[in-house]
Amino acid sequence: MTIREEIEAAKSAELITVKQLALLAQYDPQTIYRKAKKGEIPGLVRFGLGIRFRRVIVLGWARQSQEQRDLRPAI
Repeated sequence: MTIREEIEAAKSAELITVKQLALLAQYDPQTIYRKAKKGEIPGLVRFGLGIRFRRVIVLGWARQSQEQRDLRPAI
């Protein structure tokens, strides 16, 4: 599946994967895992050892996160 297809799938799914959230939020997947472990990402759903995120909840978080990074001064 291409990145574009992954993003489109994430936009329509109720639950999204770490990979899909990483694409939407423009983070590395390991950063998503780290932030999820710290409780910094809302909408977390656990499936045994796996995790998913409620799309409606995390889309707002991803958008806000991207806006905050865009406002940081370039060094």
